Amino acid sequence: MESTVAEVSRYLDRCGVLLFSREIEGLLMLAFQRALYRQVAKLRRVATLGGTGELSNRAVDRTWARQVHAHLEFEQIVGLLSERSRTILALRYAGYTWEESALILGGSVPALRSAFWRDVARVKSKLKNHRSALLEGRAPGQQETASTNDPHC
Repeated sequence: MESTVAEVSRYLDRCGVLLFSREIEGLLMLAFQRALYRQVAKLRRVATLGGTGELSNRAVDRTWARQVHAHLEFEQIVGLLSERSRTILALRYAGYTWEESALILGGSVPALRSAFWRDVARVKSKLKNHRSALLEGRAPGQQETASTNDPHC
């Protein structure tokens, strides 16, 4: 309501209307009604987030089976890390900073960080290769062979 009064006041000033020279209740009522209609229209607008695929990516699945599956995958991934990286991960999970972890394990922070993330990248690459091998239908350790038309090869 206050913004409507200010709007009407600015309008009357622009038009040069003298103070108390006319009754402005009707003008004020009309301006307030229009402001309300604008606000209602704004509230009724629907903002789309995308299709069902994008919505499903935003939805958080908190089912028990999903949580158990994620925990088991995490344990498998941790099992693929080196002993030192598992120790670093345990320290970080316990709340230790990189500096404190470096003091405990004896080394510099940059060396500790780079060794940890290098090991994580190694595990990530190994898992990616394993998944792609499974998708292609070959054994995870099996090399891809080039096929030729020569029967003697």
